[in-house]
Amino acid sequence: MSYALTANESRRLMRLAAQLSRPSPCGLLADPVVAEDMLQLFNADFIGSTRWNPEASSFEAAHCVGRDPGMADQYVRHFQFIDPISPRLRRRRGASHIYAAMRRDELHRTAYFNEFLKPYRTVEGIDLYVYRGHRNVGDVRVWRAAGRTPLGEREITLLNLLRPYLLNAMITPRSTAPPSVDAVMHSLQQHRWPCFLLDGDAKSEANDAARRLLRSLSPPQQEALQHCLRTVASSSLPLRWCDFTLCVLRLADTRTALVQLVPMESAHPSQAVRSERFGLTPREAQICELLVKGMTDQEIGRLLRLGYWTVRTHLQHVFAKLEVSNRVELTHRLLAEGREHNR
Repeated sequence: MSYALTANESRRLMRLAAQLSRPSPCGLLADPVVAEDMLQLFNADFIGSTRWNPEASSFEAAHCVGRDPGMADQYVRHFQFIDPISPRLRRRRGASHIYAAMRRDELHRTAYFNEFLKPYRTVEGIDLYVYRGHRNVGDVRVWRAAGRTPLGEREITLLNLLRPYLLNAMITPRSTAPPSVDAVMHSLQQHRWPCFLLDGDAKSEANDAARRLLRSLSPPQQEALQHCLRTVASSSLPLRWCDFTLCVLRLADTRTALVQLVPMESAHPSQAVRSERFGLTPREAQICELLVKGMTDQEIGRLLRLGYWTVRTHLQHVFAKLEVSNRVELTHRLLAEGREHNR
């Protein structure tokens, strides 16, 4: 489904893309232009952002606009630990409405809703958890107050459209001093994702992962990738190519750029790899991919236009082939296989 943007909305969207490509030492929502454009583009009452700390298994560095800053502080200190929504939505690779993860009446009976969301007049939202491969690097939460027009597909589409720019903003180092070329070159070869170092004369150096990628491409594909690299390096804006987001980091000499190819949606094996490894049919592999993203059987059925029991039948076949007995064991098996695949 397509959505027509007004001239003002288009300008805000373009300005956001440009702003999010530049590092901010104070955080995603610290720039007042970014904050205002986000509020206006989504016609939101509240926009929040946090960073996930995998070592502490908790959210940190929370910021918000549209509400008192104390709301973000209270969330980090206490309410994240009784938040029933975020743990479910964090498993998803894409913007999702909160009521796709939890029924409205169920949420309204929780202390999280009655002691936190309701007093702050934020009762309906769409959250996007941004991933760098398999690692959640941060999130953006767009919410409205009671009585407002419900958030829907338009806002989900816009948030997903901004995802590569948000990823670029979240993984760019926040130091005000850009890294030196020597510092980057020292660590470049150790990186498991393809990285290209481009200087002002259009010369480039590549790490081992990038050279392997180039060898796997046909000459026209190599030419297309080189064109994308030059485009990203000159514009400093992230760009999608095939299954990657090209993210750029401007180095200390300002003429040199590091372009990193970050896997777009998944750090897990492709459907074709799963089909070959476990003897799955294409449909079974497709359902496995959606299951790993945290979708329910009903959601998978709606997306693939299958009946609920058809989805369940496919899953029973997958259980037998992977020698597991339920969805939890299957998810753990697929995630473990994904980690092994990416070593």
